[in-house]
This record gives sequence, C-alpha cells and structure tokens, in this order.
Amino acid sequence: MRFFLKITAPALLSTAAIFFSAIPSNSANPPKSGGLCSKVGLTKNYQDKKYTCIKSGKQLVWNKGVLVKKAAPAPAATMAPAPKPTPIQSPEPTETFAPWSTKFTTQVMSDKAFESFATWSRQQAARPTNHQVLVQTTPDGQDGSLIQELKAIDDFASRIFSQFMKSKSVTVLGFDEEWVISQINGTGGHLRNMQGRCNEPTGPYFVCINRESHFGMVIVNNCKIPKGSVSSCILWVHPHEYFHLIQLNIADNIQGPHWNFGEENSRNSFPHWLVEGSADFVASATTAMVKNAKYEDLRQAVLFTGPGGQSASYALIDYEIYRTNSAIRDNLYSYNIGHIATEYIVASIGFQKFMEIWKDFAVTRNFYTSFEKVTGRNIATFYADFERARESLGIPPVTRKR
Repeated sequence: MRFFLKITAPALLSTAAIFFSAIPSNSANPPKSGGLCSKVGLTKNYQDKKYTCIKSGKQLVWNKGVLVKKAAPAPAATMAPAPKPTPIQSPEPTETFAPWSTKFTTQVMSDKAFESFATWSRQQAARPTNHQVLVQTTPDGQDGSLIQELKAIDDFASRIFSQFMKSKSVTVLGFDEEWVISQINGTGGHLRNMQGRCNEPTGPYFVCINRESHFGMVIVNNCKIPKGSVSSCILWVHPHEYFHLIQLNIADNIQGPHWNFGEENSRNSFPHWLVEGSADFVASATTAMVKNAKYEDLRQAVLFTGPGGQSASYALIDYEIYRTNSAIRDNLYSYNIGHIATEYIVASIGFQKFMEIWKDFAVTRNFYTSFEKVTGRNIATFYADFERARESLGIPPVTRKR
C-alpha cells in the first residue's frame, strides 16, 4: 500500500524558496582568478591549483592561485599469492588387504579370500564325512574322464562340507536321467521340488537337487577336457549346487525360503546375491584346489559365465531380492557381483566366520541380525563400503537403478 502527501501550490513555493536559499552563492562555481568569492580566506583547489579568496578594493575575489604538489601515489598494496590448496589424494592401492578397506588391488583381495578358504579346507580334512556318492558305469564307447573329474570334486567337497549336513548327503552322477532319478529315490531322496525330474539344463549337464540331502547330475554332453585345462566343461557346476545343500542345512532352512523373493515370509532370509555368489566363490575355490590350479584362472572363468559377463551395473543392494514370479520382470543376474561381494566378506573376516553367518541364522532366523552379530558391521555399512570399493573390486560404477 502506498501513501501520498497533498501539497498546495503556496506551500510548494515556500519550500522551494527555503531550499534554494540554503545553497551558498557561487559555491558551486569553480574558482577563477579575479572571479568573485564569498569570504576572505576561503580556499578551493581546482585543476592542480589552490585558490584563496582575497579582498581587492571593495570586492572579494579569487587570487591567481598557486600550484599544488601532487602527493606521490601510495604504493599499491601487494598481496602474497594465496597458497594453492594441496589436493586430497586417495590412498594408493596397497599390496595387503585390511578388513573392509576400500582401496586395494583386486587380486590381493581375491587371493586373500581364497587363501582363507584353502586354509579352512585343509583343517577339515581330518573330519569324518557324512556322504555317499553313486556313479553310473560309463556306457560302452564313451569317455569316462569327465565323470571321474566330477567324482574327484565330489570327494573333496564332501570331505570339507558334509559335516554340516543334518542327514547324509548323497550325490548321484550318471549318463541317464532315469538311472539318476532311480538312485535318488532308492536312497531315501525325492525330487518333489523338481516335479520328479532331473532335467535343469546347465552347460553339458542336467542337474537336480532337493532341499534335504540329494544332488544329481546327468551328463548329456560328454564334454572332453583338453590336457592342462582347468576351466573346460564347467566342472564348478558340481560344487556350486552341492554348496546350496550345505547352505540349507547349516542354516536349518530346509523348509524356509532359501532367499529373499520379495514376500513377507522371506524378507529376513538371505539376499539372492549371497546365496548364488557364495556358491560361485566356493565352486571356483574348490575346483582350483582339486585341479591344483590358480584360483585366479577359475575365478575369471566363472565370473565371465552368464548373461553380460561380469556386468554389475546396479548397486549391490538391488540384487537382494530375486522374484520367482515370471510376471515381474526385474530379476537381475546376481551371481557375478555376489561372487565378488563374497570374496570381500571372506577377505575381511575369514571363511570360518563367514560360515558362522549361515550357522547363526539357524538361531536368529534373520540374516541381517546374524550378519551384524558375526561381522560386527550392519548391512547398511557393508553396502556403503562395497560401493566405495567398486574400483578396487574391479567392477564399474553404478549406471542403472532398479
């Protein structure tokens, strides 16, 4: 809101008169020799001269003026240049791995995880096994080397892991699906969750597993392993699937949800990236030990198997939930990033404590509680460290969001 003051014409004239009478005469004019001035002794500077008002006869006038010395210009203030800030540099990757660090070399981290697994495995060698393996006779005219390779892996995996079985684990290796099914059923097993079949295709095999104790492999393509090869015929399928049996048994989760599939009754179960990623890590490490090969070679072979190779364009937390409902199209391939995340955990706490996460779940029925209890870190802190360590882990920055 604005206010206006009404002023009459006489008042305006009076105000103007007061205003102009307050201005001294000639005060605004520059001094000039002989020009009129108003008061003796008054001085003014103009164009490098100082003029003084003097009395000449009856008039007051400006004298001729005298030159005024210019003051030497003050030296410009010189300011010291502002110091350049020292850039904060990230620490260089080290040749050792500190638990939960975010700057290291990928190989140092993965090697430490493997060494922890290898040390733990050797300590289990003296434990009694709780396992049975059934092997079909090789058909005439077929090479039996592949099934013998699988049997050697089965022997090693059962020696170190069958101690965690609630009842005896049973592996059936064969060339004929019907024979494999008959052996599973004949040793107290079942394939109810497989609709009675052993036909899930995985490379040169059909595989089947029940949640309690039995695991079967059918060789449908008698793949030949070149001499000296450690990664042909994807031998790691066996320890991967066998470790799923161990996960279910050690966590006492045979009847519960194996992973978080997005529903209320599974929300505290294991993240899908951990279920599949840990199975891939164990598979790589087991196969490397059986084949007396470098873990690095098996690791690379396993990581680059599957959709998109080693792609991990989402944050790790986005791989927690794997929905089995085919109508929901947001399933992500969590094996590779889960494999790397498992290495990061094992390198930080050791394989013995890693297994305790699964074992403690049998008590808490909550993965997140057990993870923090065993590792000393809550899952949010772990995820934050993992994302900061992406470059060191050898995976690209996050470029997609679920």
